[in-house]
Amino acid sequence: MIEIDVSAFILTIVVFLMLVWYLNRRLYQPMLSFMDAREAAIFRDEELANKNLSDVGSSRAEVEKILSIARGEANKKKQDALDEIKKESQNEIKEKIAEFESDFVSYMQNLNLEKENLKSALNNEIPKFKNQIKEKLARI
Repeated sequence: MIEIDVSAFILTIVVFLMLVWYLNRRLYQPMLSFMDAREAAIFRDEELANKNLSDVGSSRAEVEKILSIARGEANKKKQDALDEIKKESQNEIKEKIAEFESDFVSYMQNLNLEKENLKSALNNEIPKFKNQIKEKLARI
């Protein structure tokens, strides 16, 4: 049969228990603490990332709000500028129309004056023309 040496058996058990204690202290506990620290760091980073995403979401909404307000103000200023330009151009058009009308009235007055002067000059020359026509008819 097999003989079991009790002292070797006890020595083996003691060596096994010491090896388990040594490996637990030098290998398993540092590895488990490293894994726990890594898991905690991952969890913390995940929370920070989620917080940053929510901050970005709120910041994006805030930026969109500011942009919409700025666009509204820009459109209002643009419309005000367009209205002012329209008013100025309408005033310029009215001034030009008034200027052209006054020039036209002045031109018509000068034309009528010249017409009257021409009529009076022709009326003064009519007797002379009649004499010249009579002379030419008399020659024929």
